[in-house]
Amino acid sequence: MTWFGPASAWAALLMAAMFAVNAYFQFATGVASWVYVGVAALLFLGGFRTLRKMSGGLRLLAGAWGVAAGLLLMPLTVAQGSPSLLARLSFGEIGFLVVALAGVAMTVLHKETK
Repeated sequence: MTWFGPASAWAALLMAAMFAVNAYFQFATGVASWVYVGVAALLFLGGFRTLRKMSGGLRLLAGAWGVAAGLLLMPLTVAQGSPSLLARLSFGEIGFLVVALAGVAMTVLHKETK
């Protein structure tokens, strides 16, 4: 369980890159996507601070994963005529949501050694 923090931090850096690329493509098509820029920055800062073992890194990383998971859950809040969850989300969206929730879990369950 001592490897949960660094694994979550590396995953956060990768997810931050994906959010940043998504924001770039949305800005390129004329859509203001400052939320994605903010989530990418939070994930990057949390991952960086956790890997460098800086103060507050794990707390920032847990919060960033929580914000990312909340943002990825947004399609579920839209009223749709779909009968089930799997009909509302694609497998890619479900995969990214599972990664974000796993990142939160790994960050929270990380045990620090001294």
